[in-house]
Amino acid sequence: MKVKDIGDRHMTQYTRNILKVYKQCTDDELQHGMTWYAEANDKCQLLSDQYDLPLRIVVGVVAALSPTNEWGQNLKDALNMIDNFVAGGYVEDCTCCTYNNMRDKAWSILQTMPHTDDDVAFILRGPKITDFFYCIMGHDVCVIDGHAWCIANNDRRTLQEVPNIGKKLRAELQECYRRAAKKHGITAYQMQAATWVAWKRIHNV
Repeated sequence: MKVKDIGDRHMTQYTRNILKVYKQCTDDELQHGMTWYAEANDKCQLLSDQYDLPLRIVVGVVAALSPTNEWGQNLKDALNMIDNFVAGGYVEDCTCCTYNNMRDKAWSILQTMPHTDDDVAFILRGPKITDFFYCIMGHDVCVIDGHAWCIANNDRRTLQEVPNIGKKLRAELQECYRRAAKKHGITAYQMQAATWVAWKRIHNV
């Protein structure tokens, strides 16, 4: 069997596994999947309007500050940083619930004011935070984390046991989420968000 055929077979199975979890979503989980990123976009738009900043800048700051950060605190940290920046403060004055290099990335986005979404992504660089940024901005991608890998592989394991997800595998899994999403007329990030909460409920993780 050719390598391409093996890859196609794996992607077909990934897509089936994703759809299998989607079929088990409750109404609330489907609602979560359909609305989470839209609501995140709305919250960022409020900050954008409040500080007269392009939406991509605010979303970029939020994405940069997201690692290890709870969502509500993530937004508070973004608000505090933006407020500090507009007031003429310094990055060292910002206390964020994430790594200092992530804090510095967020500040860099504010300082350079990138003109396009891709320019923001260039500063973010990290695959998860870059995809998180694109999802909130409404691009048809999704975040591939350990849970997303488990769903696609129908493999319940701890996140510490999930193998490293390289660039090629991440692209393949994103394509499978797109394929699964297309069957239901939704986006890849809506499919991923809905199946993520369903998987956590089903396996109590």
